[in-house]
Amino acid sequence: NHTDYIALGLLSKRLEFSVDLAGVGCGCNAAFYLVSMKQNPKASTCNDYYCDANSVCGVACDEIDIMEANQHAFHSTLHTLDDRFGAGAGFGGGGSNW
Repeated sequence: NHTDYIALGLLSKRLEFSVDLAGVGCGCNAAFYLVSMKQNPKASTCNDYYCDANSVCGVACDEIDIMEANQHAFHSTLHTLDDRFGAGAGFGGGGSNW
């Protein structure tokens, strides 16, 4: 049941976290992201209500990538459900020359 998941009320709030990326080398991606599982009424192919911008489990939804990083790079991206590449906005490295 999708209502079993929590929806964080983050509007006008602050989110803090600490992470140690010392052991996360090239080719690895330590990710911290938010998706709207509580608002997603469609069961996914993963037998839950998981959704993301890439439709990993068959259901697309908006996604906020707060951190995609390793010890050499950091990137954050806002995705709409039809923007799997994060063309809307992002901070950090990326593109063909990265």
